Order: sequence, then structure tokens, then C-alpha cells
Amino acid sequence: MREFRKKVTLKDIAESLSVTSATVSKALRNSDDISLEMKEKVKKKANELSYRPNILARSLIVNSSKLLGVIIPDLRISFFSEAVRGMYEEANRKGYEIILMVHDEKKEKEKEKLEFLSDIHVDGILLNAVGGKANYWLFQKLSEEGIKIVCWDRKLEGLEYKSVTIDDKKASFELTSKIIELERKNIVFLGPNTGIPVAKDRFEGYREALAAYSIEYNPMLNIQTFRNYQDSYKKMSSFLNKGIKIDGLVSVGGLITYGAGKAILDNNLSIPNDIVLGEFGDNDIVNRLGVPFYTVFQNPYKIGKAAVDLLIRQLEIGVKDNHFQDVVIESEILSR
Repeated sequence: MREFRKKVTLKDIAESLSVTSATVSKALRNSDDISLEMKEKVKKKANELSYRPNILARSLIVNSSKLLGVIIPDLRISFFSEAVRGMYEEANRKGYEIILMVHDEKKEKEKEKLEFLSDIHVDGILLNAVGGKANYWLFQKLSEEGIKIVCWDRKLEGLEYKSVTIDDKKASFELTSKIIELERKNIVFLGPNTGIPVAKDRFEGYREALAAYSIEYNPMLNIQTFRNYQDSYKKMSSFLNKGIKIDGLVSVGGLITYGAGKAILDNNLSIPNDIVLGEFGDNDIVNRLGVPFYTVFQNPYKIGKAAVDLLIRQLEIGVKDNHFQDVVIESEILSR
């Protein structure tokens, strides 16, 4: 049976030096009321014993853990992994560590992850929320505990948290316009258009582009899906079987786009000859279709860095959130 070595504590160091635990703690924190000789003696003994500080205990003493929680919807989407890379690098540069949590678009999981981050005393949370108001009471409770929250990619309506996003309405307008300029007029909007502000903004941008080109909005071309591949594939297949003419598609996200694109190809239609594909965000997944498409490049790495920068400034400047402004990152339409 494997034997585990007991973790060295402050008490162990204190007993080996015949001093108090309080003296050891102060020496390791370079307290002014501890002599230089004692500090050196304590630190040398700590190294000999391979002492590692208890981060959670230290956070209770100094009221700062230097930990940031990051909550994302889905690990399979490259937009999120790129954003997290930006967060990790910026946090590391500024002396913070991040803890990554995934809610899989489920309110219950979001609640669990938020409560866990509260329990380990993170300083702040970078939140990409499920949407809806089910967990609003918890967001407010976290704020009351002193945990700062910055929203990224998705805002929260009715709460004062600052956010880092692109201009989703503008980006959707430009993406839809790009497809219209290819002489396409029967353009499907695919994905949710309620619940989270990002979806609503993208739907509004789509409708504004239609209006700008004098194309009447057709509610039959609005296909509501969950934010996953399976539902998108099923609903697009069903839609195509009805024989409704379409020649373009604007999708709110990568998994949804991949499901719809697969359904289009399985119905022996050509992309882009029959239907032009336009989407937000996840090129790695959509690239698997092996067809040309347009994408809104959202600069996820910049979003991640900017979100961490905004959160840390809120933590370290120590003024009210309304002192800060929302950050809008530039996006662009790319042909893939």
C-alpha cells in the first residue's frame, strides 16, 4: 500500500525551530516586527522541509487569493479555448492564476460552478453565462461577498456588471449584408434569438440588414435551435424536406453551423453554390465541412486578455464598477 507523505504545516516549521506558528507566518510574509535573522532562519527551514503555503488559508488572512474563476459554455468550441488562452496569459503576467469551469449551457451546472468558486474564495469571476434569470440571485450574492464579476462574450441584462464583447448587432448586419451582396435573398437565421443578449443582438442585426436591402423579413426563415449540433442538424433537415427555397444562412455559432451544414450537404445541396454559409465564431468545427464559408472573426484572444485586464483593474483600483466602461473588441468578416 502506497504511503503518502504528510503535508508540512506552519506548526511543523515552528516546532523544528522552537518558535510559535505566528512567528513563522510573519517571517514568511516578511512582517516588519520579525528580525532579518529570524526571517532567513524560517525561510531556510521551510525550504528544507519543502513547505508549500495553503493558498485558501492565506487568502482568508490577506483577503486575496490571486485566483480568478473562468466560466465557459463548451470545451469543444475553439472560440472559447482561444479566449481562455488570452485570459491565462494576461492573468499569469499580472500574478494571478485562473481556474476553468464549464457549464455546458445548463443553469444547474452554472450554479454549481459559481458556488464552488465562491467556496474557494476566488477574487473575481470571468463569466460567460447560460442566460435567463434563474441564477441572478446567486450573481448578486457573489457581489455581496466581494467577488468581482466581468461578463465576456455574453452580457447579463439588468445587472451592472461590466462586459467585454464585440458589437454583435453590427457584426450580424455586416455578415448578412455580405451574403445579400452575393445576390441571395432567401436567407435563414439559425439559432436562438431570445434568452441571451448576444443571440438577440445577432438576430436584430440580421433583420436590420434585410430591411436595409429592402428584403421583407420572412418568419418561416427563422429556425430556432438549441446551441448544439444535434438539434441544428435535425431541424435543418426537417426544414429542407419542406421544400422551402433558401439560398443563404446566418448562424449564431459554430456547433449550430456545423449541424446545419452537414444537413445541407446530406441533402445533396452545394455550399456555397446553392446555399451561402455565414457564421459566428468557431472555424475549427465548421472547417470540418470542407466547404467555403464566411465567418465573423471575433478576436477571442483579445477578448480574453481584455476581460482579465478589466477584472484585475476593478480588483486593484478599488472603486465602484460604474467607474469602468464596457469594452468592445473589433470584429471582421473573413472568407474561409
